[in-house]
Amino acid sequence: MLHLLRFLVSKVFLINLLIALLILIGGIVGVLHYLDDYTLHSKTIEVPNLVDAHISAADSLVAGENDFSAIIADSVYQKGKKAGFVVEQNPQAGTTVKPGRKIYLTISTSEPPKVSMPNLVDMSLRQATSLLETFGLEIGELTYEPDLCKNCILEQHINGKEIEQGERVERGIKVDLIVGAGLGNELTTVPFLIGITSQMAEDVLKSKSLNIGGILYDETVETKEDTIMARVSRQIPMHSEAPTVRMGSAVDIFLTVDTNKIKYTVIPTDSI
Repeated sequence: MLHLLRFLVSKVFLINLLIALLILIGGIVGVLHYLDDYTLHSKTIEVPNLVDAHISAADSLVAGENDFSAIIADSVYQKGKKAGFVVEQNPQAGTTVKPGRKIYLTISTSEPPKVSMPNLVDMSLRQATSLLETFGLEIGELTYEPDLCKNCILEQHINGKEIEQGERVERGIKVDLIVGAGLGNELTTVPFLIGITSQMAEDVLKSKSLNIGGILYDETVETKEDTIMARVSRQIPMHSEAPTVRMGSAVDIFLTVDTNKIKYTVIPTDSI
């Protein structure tokens, strides 16, 4: 025990202990410094905006000292959008992140996605409408023919050609339907369309077994945004609460963005 105490207080032990402490402290400082550089502690930068940029320009927009990297994660089809342009990014522009962060991009593609055509034959018009929406398809023109099954789908067409179940078709395309009209000349009411958009008018007409006819814009409609926002100011034929037109008939609508031209002269009894 006496020898141990002498060793613990000896110069050799104290020197070795000091060296060990210096090595330990140096190691801790080195590790902390490495982690600080590795994680870029307290250093953040702003993510650039890549949306609407072409993918060929994305690398140059993220390159440089910030060392971002752009990765294409997905592609989507947008009608009217040219292929190869960024439509979404993650993280979003303006987000504060560490340098070197990956930016995941969704770009536009020129080819619309395709889906398998469902079988609508023998379904009711309501069931067919719901199923088409599920598949990302739209109802086109309705044509009514005499048939024992009223409001049943007799045939399904795309661009004038009968389309079979399982055929691959573009998502969002319109499907024209041949619908049973019963055994007589069935009549339907004309809904009140004044004050609603053309898309809403088309949906309302389809629910009444009617087609949208001419879509006419006045001089106030100048831009693409105007065509979306424009409202019906007049319709032919006029609204009727009694069945007056044959199912499958067309209704012409006149649209404007000038609310002063929209006169609610009839109380709408047919709502959306």
